[in-house]
Amino acid sequence: MRTKFQAKINNSLKRIQINFIMKTYFSRQKHIMLLLFSIFILTQTSNAYHNADSMAVWVTPFTHHFENEFDQLRRSFANEVEPLIMRLNDVNTKLNDPRNRTADRGFELLWEREQLRQTLLEIEQEQEVKMLKLRYRKGIEIVKMLYEKILSMDHHFSSMKAQQGLSNMSNPNSYPEFKGVKDMLDDKMKKKFNFQMPALFQTNPYLSAAFTVVGMVTSLGEGNNAEKKEGIQKMSCILDFTVRMHGDLNTIYYETGYLRDANLTLKKECEMLFAECSRQVGYTIPLVSCRESDDWERLYTMLDTYVGKALGETSGSSMNQPAQTGYGAPPAPQGNEKLISKAQVNLQFSIDRITQFIDKYSAFVGQGSEYHKKFSKIVDSYENEKNCSDAMPSQFTQLKTDIDQTLEKFNSAYKMPEVQGSKLKDMLYGGFIE
Repeated sequence: MRTKFQAKINNSLKRIQINFIMKTYFSRQKHIMLLLFSIFILTQTSNAYHNADSMAVWVTPFTHHFENEFDQLRRSFANEVEPLIMRLNDVNTKLNDPRNRTADRGFELLWEREQLRQTLLEIEQEQEVKMLKLRYRKGIEIVKMLYEKILSMDHHFSSMKAQQGLSNMSNPNSYPEFKGVKDMLDDKMKKKFNFQMPALFQTNPYLSAAFTVVGMVTSLGEGNNAEKKEGIQKMSCILDFTVRMHGDLNTIYYETGYLRDANLTLKKECEMLFAECSRQVGYTIPLVSCRESDDWERLYTMLDTYVGKALGETSGSSMNQPAQTGYGAPPAPQGNEKLISKAQVNLQFSIDRITQFIDKYSAFVGQGSEYHKKFSKIVDSYENEKNCSDAMPSQFTQLKTDIDQTLEKFNSAYKMPEVQGSKLKDMLYGGFIE
């Protein structure tokens, strides 16, 4: 057991020393990568910056602040371990000197070496918890931002008036001109033949259209044929549009409803995710209430308290003071191993859930974008739009505008570009930064 523990200490110390030696190199490389990443984002999303709702407007400064805070933690860690590593190397050098291998001097140096090693291990563990704490906090900020985007999508779906009237747009009986002709023919059939069109004919758009066309053709010899021909032309456009586009407009109607319901499901999942993550640090207020009361700072304060308790920090302790490691020095304040382990598990659990939700959110936005690309092709496919422009319903033009605007929102305001989504996930896991 002693050999295994000693090997673990040695491996950890080697890792600490290597990290310290390479700190300057990786810091320079990181800044080069950040510069290249920022240039890429700016070139790829320059048009999006004209839109205040663009995802890039939020992600780019977020990643910048994220990197700065990680830098501060890394610098603090390096500054704390640097004198300890230097002292440890000095102690090892003295132990290699035969003149220091006396009982008194040798024991004191061995004691100090073990104290230095233990202190370095504790500082490394504390650093890992602090990194997790920062990632957790940034994860909560991501949840907060994605929730706003989901609410914006929900509001957008609800405000699309043209799509709310899609079923009427594809029904000829909803057009005043068609209904007027049909009522006139129905009245004439009742007077002349004592016949009334069955209720099924009145509710079924195809049967109603067929009845109206036949009635108009058979009555061409009566009255002013020029006016009737003009009416037939207009009715032809209405019937052509409703018959050709009936199935396609219904597709848009039902698939838009599906997207709206899927967005509501995503909204509920986001609220549940927040509840699960915030509960890990003792915060129990729902996301809706937290957002309405702007209670984020209390959540972050509870996070500080939760991590501070695990690390053994108290208001009277000075955790940032240099540790005393000589023989006979008082033991440094230590965190509770069980609390530290529990905090690591709970915070990492929350981070994992948030990264999974980023994927789920991105998948939904990608799906919504593809659906609206299909909708755009559908509404642009009506071949007689120019010939029948006078008879076309104004809602159809509004529908095309709504679809184009929604597609633009999905591609800029809601969509998280792959490079940005991967960047955020790497930051939460620490793979890009450490």
